[in-house]
Amino acid sequence: MKSNGKITRILSIDGGGIRGIVPAVVLMHLEQTLQQLTNNSDARLVDFFDLFSGTSTGSMIVAGLLAPNKDNRPAYSAKEIVDLYFNNASVIFQDSLLQDIKSVAGLLNVKYNPEGIESVFQQHFPDAELKELLKPTLIPVYDLTRGKNYFFRQQKAQVSARHNYYLKDVLRSATSAITYFPPMQISTIDGTRKRCFIDGGIFANNPALSAYAEFRYHNPELHSKDTMMLSLGTGKQGTHLDCESTQNWGALEWREPAGNLFANAVADANHYQLRAVYDSMPNYLRLDGFFNDADKSSLDNTSKDYLDCLYCLGRQIAEDNKQAIRSFAQQLIANSSLCAEHESQPYLVENNAAVAKPSQNSKFVLAVKKALGKLTG
Repeated sequence: MKSNGKITRILSIDGGGIRGIVPAVVLMHLEQTLQQLTNNSDARLVDFFDLFSGTSTGSMIVAGLLAPNKDNRPAYSAKEIVDLYFNNASVIFQDSLLQDIKSVAGLLNVKYNPEGIESVFQQHFPDAELKELLKPTLIPVYDLTRGKNYFFRQQKAQVSARHNYYLKDVLRSATSAITYFPPMQISTIDGTRKRCFIDGGIFANNPALSAYAEFRYHNPELHSKDTMMLSLGTGKQGTHLDCESTQNWGALEWREPAGNLFANAVADANHYQLRAVYDSMPNYLRLDGFFNDADKSSLDNTSKDYLDCLYCLGRQIAEDNKQAIRSFAQQLIANSSLCAEHESQPYLVENNAAVAKPSQNSKFVLAVKKALGKLTG
């Protein structure tokens, strides 16, 4: 590993609806491990990662980890994000007999009224802006207005009002999963742009490869050895089918298994490519788990038994990979400002912010400024 200040540490979180509980629990374990290793109960994940990427439910976790409180520290710990899921699951996915009848269980209309999920975002991120997040982000959505992929970036929002949105609107857009919630039309805070977005899971349910591409775009002279990446899945359902049973399936029969097939295939392809990029080195760690055959994977099951199942899967992943997580945490600490606070100004804190930030003269920051200047100039 390079010396402090030269390694870009990336956190990537898959999409998966209510299954976001799984990576949230893993992150809770990681945050606790970092606190133990640094002997600092106030340590947060924001202190140990430089770029946060999250798709759909992953964007909710990223928002919770990066939204600032009045002291310019994260508004929520990883454990509090787990609690947020448990406390709001039934609000986000509100059961409505009328909506169920009207939509025919999501076949003829969206499955859920968005009022529930919007109320959750309003409660927890009422006036927060994208540009105020504590670290750079990459949140994928699909822009229906222009027919192309788009990423919400804190780093762009900080230098251009054309890319700054209310965080609650970002999250509502990023979680507009097809057939579950309607697309979301939002405007920039200054009102100069209006766009209609849907969930970016259609092209980047596992956003890790996109996050690495973002790093390389701003640092063409740097490579995987100059980064650390933690990529977290939301649990996978085995899809073991055969030609005989699927011979005469139509759109209705394929609707549910196709979602699992697509999500698994895209996530596994990204993982395969990143393993090659990182040459199976320990600075890349992908953690995911499989549901038991008896536990059917679901994006919107809010029963207590299923939520407990998701929590247990997250705990199991953390336990099964305890040593790998601890080793990764040690590497994060070795490349953090907390490890080098007595060195000669490797990091600066601006405006009395409590979050350690990279030196404004670091290669990474200068490259980002130069690229963004071209984009917005």
